[in-house]
Amino acid sequence: MDSVNYVAKLLEFAQKTRQISEIKFEEVGTDGPDHLKTFTLRVVKNGRAYPIGTGRTKKEAKQNAAKHALNDIMKTEQNENMTYDLHGLTPTFSSSECPYLTSPHGPAPISQVNFVCWLNEHSQKNRLSLKAFEESRIGPNSTSQCCRYLLGDKEYPEAFGKTKREAKEEAAKLVFQELYGASQDTGTVDKNCDAATGAQKEDLNQTVAALCDENMNMSHVPKQRSFISAEETNFIGILNHYCQKTRLFHDFQLVERRGPSHNPQFVYKVVIDKREYPAGVGKTAKDAKQQAAQEAWSALQEQSDWNSQVSCRSTVSEEDGLTVVIPVVTSRQATEYLFGFYSSRESQNATSFLSEFDSIEGIGKGGFGKVYKAKRKLEQKYFAVKIVRSKLKAKREVGALADLQHPNIVRYYTAWEEDTEYTCDHTSESYSSSYSGSSSSSKFLYIQMELCDRRTLKVWIDERNAQRTPKRREGSLHITQQIVNGVDYIHSKKLIHRDLKPVNIMFGMGGGETNGEVKIGDFGLVTAEDNDDDENLLERTKRTGTRSYMAPEQRNKTSYDRKVDIFALGLIYFELLWNLSGMERAEVWDDIRSQRFPQRFVTQFPIEHKMIESMLCVNPEDRPEASRLKMNLTEANNILTRDLHNQQDNRTI
Repeated sequence: MDSVNYVAKLLEFAQKTRQISEIKFEEVGTDGPDHLKTFTLRVVKNGRAYPIGTGRTKKEAKQNAAKHALNDIMKTEQNENMTYDLHGLTPTFSSSECPYLTSPHGPAPISQVNFVCWLNEHSQKNRLSLKAFEESRIGPNSTSQCCRYLLGDKEYPEAFGKTKREAKEEAAKLVFQELYGASQDTGTVDKNCDAATGAQKEDLNQTVAALCDENMNMSHVPKQRSFISAEETNFIGILNHYCQKTRLFHDFQLVERRGPSHNPQFVYKVVIDKREYPAGVGKTAKDAKQQAAQEAWSALQEQSDWNSQVSCRSTVSEEDGLTVVIPVVTSRQATEYLFGFYSSRESQNATSFLSEFDSIEGIGKGGFGKVYKAKRKLEQKYFAVKIVRSKLKAKREVGALADLQHPNIVRYYTAWEEDTEYTCDHTSESYSSSYSGSSSSSKFLYIQMELCDRRTLKVWIDERNAQRTPKRREGSLHITQQIVNGVDYIHSKKLIHRDLKPVNIMFGMGGGETNGEVKIGDFGLVTAEDNDDDENLLERTKRTGTRSYMAPEQRNKTSYDRKVDIFALGLIYFELLWNLSGMERAEVWDDIRSQRFPQRFVTQFPIEHKMIESMLCVNPEDRPEASRLKMNLTEANNILTRDLHNQQDNRTI
């Protein structure tokens, strides 16, 4: 096998071209017996699938898929202005293509990967906390600056440099190499394309200060002003920064792709909190997204509430090579933002829970944390805000919810960290925020979600057990169909919920099972099914979940897959149908788990019995997929509806 790490090279290329979020590895299938399997994977970039790669292991197949994708990408790039060396991945420009190479005055483009920029983007996209530890000390090469990063809960190796900036860059590079297995040098800088000199930086500082002073007393907000050409301005970065500051959800949506294959045109639009902005057109998806971001940015600045929405009016990124200056900003703030030293403390204070929400009411608490019903002042709309200690489980939940949008899954809006935990004194009907301590591990995560009915599915089951409702069968089927729809969507995203149970299933605000949609919640134990790294495999061999709803393979500490969710679904469906008192439940629960059902249940619910029995198979491979269950439930619904009509017809005869 080729010694080149093509996966690392592909990811490095994607990072350099700002397409890292568009690269995905897709498992096509496997072939052959268990002892001699052949795995097939492919790379998908921005919706386009590249040639497949095969191998005796997933890792080998992944490398081959990355190699084929790189070869295709390089052929495409050779038809444009930029070419790449496959092994070095160093972009080369002609003097006509890169005028800054021959000009000593203009800012030079940087061909080396900016690992600090990549690391910041990576931590934001994956909802991971990031902290740099810097100190001055003697290193192995007589250097005096040292840096190491803490990303999430993992600490990475330290690196040295002659300056703090160099040490941070080297430390970020080590994080990249450890995450993506890149053992080789990940990039070089063209000597003719170096960064701006100190004198140029000083000129930039003066320009920023002059623009700030010029606009300080202006009462209106003009359209964007920049001292770098529009072609070089990264409007996607500006928009991402703005939405992060204001905690707004935004998405780039493909409107259409038109034109012949050799000269295509892409049309993209930006949607921010359900509001659509003018579309942008480009020869590549990236260009179209940039144009769409520019259109959205211009439209945003014309809004009457612009000043109230933006807590910091300067959005400047050294890494992206852009500077956009908006009025009402101090020159110190703009300069600090330009060189990446602006503290996030002010924005944290500006986005605290109490400053953005009112009418706060406690609606739930437990070992997981506390949940409040709160009205966001801007929209005058109620949300659920869950407050938990900022730990791995909570961050995993946020990361999973951010990628899931389905009517049967609790909708996630945004999340942020604070140093204090909001506490509510119900006795005095007052509230206050209290400090959690000075330890960095004592931060609190605030998760803003869709507000659901306070009744969970467990409450629904308890009510039906007490009332003995005659239409319980129809209601149970309707609820189960919605749960299965949500689970099928989760599995389609290559995720496993791992903790399905009635208390984690809620209803929308429409009014119970008849009007309110069923919502799956609590994604604190979600995990990626196709992630085979050592840490993930170790996590999936732990006894993770609620024991009474665990599949046998979960209980026995063996590796498992998405079928553990199907086992839990079978138990939930049985509970929905069958009236179980607390004492009776304790007696028959193990029997149900072993597919031994009460005879009266088998007689009364023959269709459901067959489905539940298949869902509770000891062997995971014998359990149906969620997609198959959807069809089975639809068939069952048709049969029950037909039988009901026949009964009604017989009564009228």
